[in-house]
Amino acid sequence: MAMQQQQCLRSKCTIVGVILIVVVIDIINNSRRIQVITSTNYVNIISVTNNNDFNGESCFRARNDTIPKNLYGKLQTPYINLGFAKMGTSSIHSFFGCAGYRSTHYRCSVTTSCAECIRQSVEEGLPPLHYCVMADVYSQIDDGSHGHYPQIEYLKEFVNGYPNATFLLPFRSMEKWYKSMQNWHNQEKGMDEHLMMANISGLPVGIGRNIEEFSTWWCWHVNRVRELVAQSPSHALVEINLEDASLSERMSDVFDIDESCWGHVNANHELHTDLNNYTETTTGETMGWFVVGKKMIRGKNGTRRKINKP
Repeated sequence: MAMQQQQCLRSKCTIVGVILIVVVIDIINNSRRIQVITSTNYVNIISVTNNNDFNGESCFRARNDTIPKNLYGKLQTPYINLGFAKMGTSSIHSFFGCAGYRSTHYRCSVTTSCAECIRQSVEEGLPPLHYCVMADVYSQIDDGSHGHYPQIEYLKEFVNGYPNATFLLPFRSMEKWYKSMQNWHNQEKGMDEHLMMANISGLPVGIGRNIEEFSTWWCWHVNRVRELVAQSPSHALVEINLEDASLSERMSDVFDIDESCWGHVNANHELHTDLNNYTETTTGETMGWFVVGKKMIRGKNGTRRKINKP
């Protein structure tokens, strides 16, 4: 009987070994990412390759079909960015500010970050933005390296508190995002090191040692946002591929804003708004942390229109 059990165990080990070999061969042949659930329930991205390698829906690639074309130019405010720091927040702020929206970035008053006023609002049982500056666009609601991420901790409160909100979710190459965090302000410690010690949901203390662990965190956040927003038909989720060559055209179409308003900003790490309250565009123009806005929006091809209010 014991001999039969040993033979059975050997047989199972052989089968497992064959399966592992097949998986390895498939990775080599197809250069795909694979995800392995570890004993701590974290997903390790073993191979972070080109986004196009992944077939089907991916937490690393923006979907372009989340907004039906009949809603283009009709999405209601507030526009709330649920993406992370160093993922195009300044570009989003500049885009809507250029068009004439009331937009805020990182700060929700001269002395208070948006993350802080959101925390205060939620702790008092109020909608997340109650104590924050009134704006049409909240382009960055976390406080970056300090580790307060309302888009994670209070995601349900945002979804429930603003049933007609339009949520934004920008996507960027994990490699470029990680390097951007490492080179944050060219300081001795990068943003990645600060976040590793911040104890954020999905990124406990000590996690965030490499690009794989940050990719895991991002993937978890994307899937959670998609799931929660999908449960509420009144919400809109605009996913933004920051590396799409035709992004300016798409943003112009979706939001009915003049295409010339889109441009990459904050390329110089020394000009980040959480340091000196302004961003610099590629044309050399400056835009403060808060844009007052205008009565009429600069629509496509220079046309003028009113803001879509709920």
